[in-house]
Amino acid sequence: MIAAIVPAVLTLIGSLTLSRRSQLRKNTEEIQKLARQLGVNDEKTFHAEFSEQYNKIMDNIGKTPNDKALTGQHQDMLNTLQKDFQVINSRYEKEDDCYRKFTAQQLDLKETLDNFSRDYAKVIGLNAKLFNETIALKNEIDKLKAANKELRSELSKGKDM
Repeated sequence: MIAAIVPAVLTLIGSLTLSRRSQLRKNTEEIQKLARQLGVNDEKTFHAEFSEQYNKIMDNIGKTPNDKALTGQHQDMLNTLQKDFQVINSRYEKEDDCYRKFTAQQLDLKETLDNFSRDYAKVIGLNAKLFNETIALKNEIDKLKAANKELRSELSKGKDM
């Protein structure tokens, strides 16, 4: 009977150890994958901070409840993700602000160009009107000069008589 129980207990212990190692390896791979994804986004901003948190988490994996429990590990991961989210969110806010400023500049430029186009059209219209008035006045001057010349010639005919 002992001969049957001992191999069963050893098999149980061996399978539990292998499954725990397998689970640890799988968790480690997932954390490394997440770290790579986060690290690729912007190493300069939060890579050093993330590496420190990542190392803490990696050190705590598989520890007994006397050290740090799985809940503590999850809390560390949540803290890391929250910091990363804040960095990304602040980047989005900066980009949105830049976009708003750019859009405001575009609206100002459009208004300036619209005002310039309207004023230019007025100037062109005024120039055309003044040009037509100038031609009309030149024609009037020519008529008056002709009338003046005719009056002078009549005046000189009247003096000669």
